[in-house]
Amino acid sequence: MYFWNIDALKRDFLQGRFSQTQAFYYLVLMLVLFTLPVGIWGDNTTVWDKASLWVDLAFVILGTTVAYKSNGGRDGREFLERYVSLSWVLFIRLLPLVILLVLVASIFRDIFISDAGYGFTGYDFAALVLISFIYYWRLSHHMSDLNQSSFSGVQVSAEN
Repeated sequence: MYFWNIDALKRDFLQGRFSQTQAFYYLVLMLVLFTLPVGIWGDNTTVWDKASLWVDLAFVILGTTVAYKSNGGRDGREFLERYVSLSWVLFIRLLPLVILLVLVASIFRDIFISDAGYGFTGYDFAALVLISFIYYWRLSHHMSDLNQSSFSGVQVSAEN
């Protein structure tokens, strides 16, 4: 894995030495680095703020690992392309559920906590865990579908 030497990384690409496993490692590190600032720079005023950081990191690492293995692991094909593309469509498809869960968590927070100020609560945390679980579960399912020769009744030719 390269951290600074971009010319060596480009050489690996051009010589066909960049593997699916390397792509997986780069993706996990990038996602962890994108997740950390949100938790570190957040309010961190409640136990739920702190818990959400660690749960987010766990889902990013474990969920991406399960998706990688569902794609065939080291022998899988087009991991990054599939991960990014499927993630986008899943995000769009889950957006109504996310909005609904945020509204429900907000209502529960107002009813049971009745605090005028915002604070990340157990209701918000539960919504986050549920959304993350569903997201990575579905992503892994779709990656597994693509790793097989047929899915949803559609036969895929070997040339594609």
